[in-house]
Amino acid sequence: MNRLFLPTLSAILGASLILPACGGSERLEGTEPGDCIDGADNDADGLFDCDDPGCDGAPDCPGSETDVDTDTDTD
Repeated sequence: MNRLFLPTLSAILGASLILPACGGSERLEGTEPGDCIDGADNDADGLFDCDDPGCDGAPDCPGSETDVDTDTDTD
C-alpha cells in the first residue's frame, strides 16, 4: 500500500501546482468587494490589499481620500 501511496500523493500535489496556471481568468486585486481588506494577495503579484495598485482609491484604504482644501486660514 505504501508503494502506491507516494506516487499518488506526488501526482496530486504536482497537479495542484500546475492546474491553476493553465488558463482561466486572471484575478485582479480590487475588482471584487472586500478585496482590499481581505488580507490576501488576490492577483498573486506579491502586493497585498491597500499596497496593491488595484486598490488605489478604494474607500477601505487609508489615504484614499485626497484633501484638496487650500484654505490657509487658522481661524
